[in-house]
Amino acid sequence: MTNKFFRFTPDGFYEGDICAAVDPLETKKAGHPVYIQPCSATDVEPEKKDGFWPRWQDGAWTYVRLPKTVDELIEFGGIKHDQTTGFWRQMNAIRTELVQANERCKSELQDGYWIVSQLPEPTPEEIRERQAQEIRSKRDYLISKTDFLVAGDYPISDEDLTSIKIYRQALRDITAQAGFPESVVWPEEPEYTVLRS
Repeated sequence: MTNKFFRFTPDGFYEGDICAAVDPLETKKAGHPVYIQPCSATDVEPEKKDGFWPRWQDGAWTYVRLPKTVDELIEFGGIKHDQTTGFWRQMNAIRTELVQANERCKSELQDGYWIVSQLPEPTPEEIRERQAQEIRSKRDYLISKTDFLVAGDYPISDEDLTSIKIYRQALRDITAQAGFPESVVWPEEPEYTVLRS
């Protein structure tokens, strides 16, 4: 008999190996080493299966498939968020990776469990609003890039200043274009010369 046992958590998930202590009285009676079986452990070694985690149930090891897709994660169900055991740490790492890689799903904490769900497909109005917001953000960035040129003391010619102001106004008018937000024509940034004294 070996002194090696295989620990599992209260919910049955394999947690690692443990060496047991010798039982002196039973060893003396048996005439060979007899070990004290640790709580929540078995002397049955779990198989190593890629993509699966061993779980002790009804006196035998069963194997839980580790999710590889968001659909499999949703099918698995709730994931304990406050556990430090190996299985739940692994499940939380998988959940984090899959949710971050998929913008169409979300993860919410409910009663101590992370619940993952798919978000509904965006409506045409939501798609249009997202496009409009992206264009506004780009427009605001392009305008901000020329802010220093319209400062009262920046050394450019009146002609260049007028070109910059026309360009900035064209950027502001982007949202008034007929194709906005599906298609817009971006004005070209004019060239300018810095005057030196």
